[in-house]
Amino acid sequence: MDINSIFKEYIKPKDYAGGLTKDEIDFVGDIGKIWKLSSNENILGPSPLAQQAICKCLENIHEYDFRDDSLLKKAICETDTNLTSKNLVSANSGVEVLELITRGFLSPGLECIISHPTFVAYQSMIENEGSKVINVPLNSENYTIDVQGVLDAVTEKTRLVFITNPNNPTGTYTDKPSIDYLIYNLPKDIVIVYDEVYFHFSDAPDFPRAFDYIKENQNVIGVHSFSKAYGLAGIRLGYGISTPKIISYLENIKRPFIINTLTMVAGINALKDTNHLQKTISLIRSEKKWLYQEFDKLNIKYWPSQTNFIFIELKMKLNDFVNKMLNRGIMIRPCDKFGAPKGARITIGNREANMALVKALTKIYMHAEIS
Repeated sequence: MDINSIFKEYIKPKDYAGGLTKDEIDFVGDIGKIWKLSSNENILGPSPLAQQAICKCLENIHEYDFRDDSLLKKAICETDTNLTSKNLVSANSGVEVLELITRGFLSPGLECIISHPTFVAYQSMIENEGSKVINVPLNSENYTIDVQGVLDAVTEKTRLVFITNPNNPTGTYTDKPSIDYLIYNLPKDIVIVYDEVYFHFSDAPDFPRAFDYIKENQNVIGVHSFSKAYGLAGIRLGYGISTPKIISYLENIKRPFIINTLTMVAGINALKDTNHLQKTISLIRSEKKWLYQEFDKLNIKYWPSQTNFIFIELKMKLNDFVNKMLNRGIMIRPCDKFGAPKGARITIGNREANMALVKALTKIYMHAEIS
């Protein structure tokens, strides 16, 4: 007998990694600058208040500062007065919130429903707990949830249903009547994981929020992140919202001192800086409209987005397209591993970045490089 005999057989190598960083790009050629439009980061950067708080906090980094996350929860509740601290669980990123959920509700032999194309990390988290992934693909025309398909896929082994709204990587959303029908018709022993990390950018009047259902005591857990609108991707901070009963259960899973001091002060002060948040949202909405116009000129197929990125469908091989864009200084995200083999995801930048993007796209699409 050796060490292999005590490994859990369902924990296997995962074919997923986050997007490349700029430092991993080892060539620039004659393009002068690389624009990273591949990971949905905030091109404006973080709030100045958050940066100042981090710098000030460095003086006492050798000390334990926060015994718990009560001040962070207080700041979140001041931002969203619908919530109380009993509705909140914090973690090092939205991804860690997802891990708390899968650890808490899954075990070998159980099943979870996801809908491709979607965030790839769901699958690895589910499989790491020995549970089975059931894929009910999104509707192919508009990339919305196949509500009836999800309901038909439910069995006595189903424990979690993952809803990504707005969806990553397509930027599309499923409207409130559809989500209502899904949630109200699921068995009461199933938890809905409602990943809404891009909700800040949504302007659809019928966009449903997780709290719409939590306030009705539905088994819904909303997942939030500071990585997108707040521009704190490198800090790693997120939180979940749910009913007090579910939150109390998830809190039992958390380890003590889960969030570091710098992350805590960054999050608290980012929440205070509403001007920076609104500046970010306004930029994305205006630049999104400009990009739609430019994509229309180039006859690029795209889907209207409720996020800070746009999903396009390509007329050429995906890897060839990604490499051609990179050769012109534009990093974008191929979506084959998300379940969209012909799709690419492009983060919306500022006008300078977006002009560089359109220039690169024009050269590829208009100069017969799609063969």
